[in-house]
Amino acid sequence: MNERRTRRSQDPYRALCLQLEHSRSQGQLDAVVVAIDNGLLVAGAGERSVCEALGAVAPLMSSPSFTGRLPGALEGQSVDVREVSLDGETVYVASVGRRDADACLEQSISGVRRILGYAPPSVAQLLIN
Repeated sequence: MNERRTRRSQDPYRALCLQLEHSRSQGQLDAVVVAIDNGLLVAGAGERSVCEALGAVAPLMSSPSFTGRLPGALEGQSVDVREVSLDGETVYVASVGRRDADACLEQSISGVRRILGYAPPSVAQLLIN
């Protein structure tokens, strides 16, 4: 089997950052991050201040009732956030850029599950959630 990944790491944090950087680059995005429910940045790719701002608002923006303002680093940009359940814990995968990021976020979510050792949800789980 031919290995398609040229940059790898056995360290989960470094592997996650490499995967997010790949998604960011592919999608021509400014930043892609993984954050937890208190807004703490787990890993990110892009300018540090943008990643931190995105991580801080990702949990808030995932709520349909979010009406707040975005931090200056994110203003005027397209921000996309996805909630991901990993064995009962919620993490947020988010991106910021000037274009739609659906495919890049799905690629990032797949990478987060793989790197952190979580199997993708089965069809039955998808129907229940």
